[in-house]
Amino acid sequence: MTERRHIRLSIALLVVFMASGLVLETVLGLRLEGWVDDPIRREFLRLGHAHGGLLALVGLIAAWAMTTLKTPPGWARPTRLALVLSSPLVGGGFVAGGLWHGPTDPGPLVLLVPGGALMALAALVVVAVARPSQQG
Repeated sequence: MTERRHIRLSIALLVVFMASGLVLETVLGLRLEGWVDDPIRREFLRLGHAHGGLLALVGLIAAWAMTTLKTPPGWARPTRLALVLSSPLVGGGFVAGGLWHGPTDPGPLVLLVPGGALMALAALVVVAVARPSQQG
């Protein structure tokens, strides 16, 4: 994945999760039945919006950092992919877990969240420690 594609996808993800926040606020503001009276759904939609947007921002910052730190191409490609995938996995995992859930627990798609979080964490470690002289 190129730097430009990484930046464009991160911005697109930021747009998606910001828009989902607007939709969520509208739904809550209008007190739409089935949304506000379901605490699991309400909480997990908020978590998805917030975490997805935050990880999109992290992706943008990491794109800048990788360029500035001259992350080797062998490390940069998979790191960029992991950063771009982490936002929809974490944000989408929370949203899906809240939309389709049982009586007391989130739905099984919430299991996407730890995988996405680990991808983001591993990618940020690579950004922090990969040196230009290292081969990927």
